[in-house]
Amino acid sequence: MASIWVSQPGTICNSKTWLLLVFIPLLQGPLCVESSPISNTHQRYRPAPGLGDGHGGVVDPSMLEQDSNMDMQSLLESLKEQFLRTFNLSGMGPPPLPDGSTREEPPEYMVELYNRFANDRTAMPTANIIRSFKNEVKPSVYHFRSGGVRRHLLLFNVSIPHHERVTAAELRLYTLVQTDRHLYAGVDQETERIELVELASRQVYGTDNGWEAFDLTAAVQRWRKSDHGTTHQLEVHIASGDMKIDISPEEKHKPLLIVFSDDQSNEEDLIQMRSNLIYDTASRIRRNAKGNHCKKQSLYVEFKDIGWDSWILAPTGYDAFECTGICSFPLTKHVTPTKHAIVQTLININSPQKAARACCVPTKLDPISLLYLDDTGVVTYKYKFEGMVVAECGCR
Repeated sequence: MASIWVSQPGTICNSKTWLLLVFIPLLQGPLCVESSPISNTHQRYRPAPGLGDGHGGVVDPSMLEQDSNMDMQSLLESLKEQFLRTFNLSGMGPPPLPDGSTREEPPEYMVELYNRFANDRTAMPTANIIRSFKNEVKPSVYHFRSGGVRRHLLLFNVSIPHHERVTAAELRLYTLVQTDRHLYAGVDQETERIELVELASRQVYGTDNGWEAFDLTAAVQRWRKSDHGTTHQLEVHIASGDMKIDISPEEKHKPLLIVFSDDQSNEEDLIQMRSNLIYDTASRIRRNAKGNHCKKQSLYVEFKDIGWDSWILAPTGYDAFECTGICSFPLTKHVTPTKHAIVQTLININSPQKAARACCVPTKLDPISLLYLDDTGVVTYKYKFEGMVVAECGCR
């Protein structure tokens, strides 16, 4: 059994056998550099679309093809910037990967989180946005011993947009128990006296390797109110020879600081969203499926086809649906025409040159969940990203 304390500077604490201390030293110097939660550091140059160099002459067909590709690339980049701004990101997305390198796999915890809510559409997380901040201390300086106490240094850059409200935070550590250890055996000695404020404490039965979570909600909320910047250092103390933290360079078991936040989504909207997910829309789809009148039809989007697979981790694609067909007289009830659409349709029948037909457009949109990389490369899960799926079509 291990007694575990999560602490930060403030009081005197003596540590004994199986003691794990996590504390936050007062930071000074380069660790407390102020940084914006919405970084605009990674600026990218994008050439303006267009043909020619201003000198006239005959245009090479290959130049036309190249320019067409540039136009499409510029369009995709422009759409991506608009899309990212709705995430409250800078519009640039995560920094590009160096040539020949591959993207790191997201933490298992985040993938499991995404799959849990993707597979159970009636379940909802406690927060709309969940971020996983990785330890930024290199493995070579990850841990050291002092007075028989194993210490692990952790460093997290906790950048969260100011408008979001932090609802919970936890430090996740993967502990390793040596196979030749004896239960309840350890180093029965006091470690050095350090001024600490206890953040969390509990008993842990360390019989097997596994993840341990420590509630740091109050600490993270306090960090956001302080003027110490976004970078925070933690130190884990283990006063036992039988337990340690996995410090392997693999991503699988690296320490994580998980922060749950809410971007001020209305609770009523969340309840309404849940009901929208539960209600089956198959009958509505079947009702609209016949003929060429306004209806919803499938439109599957693969993110790799539009170059967004570099920052959207999951899903790889989704059915966005689209509205297709014509709004012809008489406008039936299922296309929910507005009064303006009805008047416009009547004018079109009598004088087509005066007014075009009403258009078949989305009248209701549903959200999807996304696992993605933010501007700084932080793996982020957003449960409710609005306006991504056509739920209903109508004439407008």
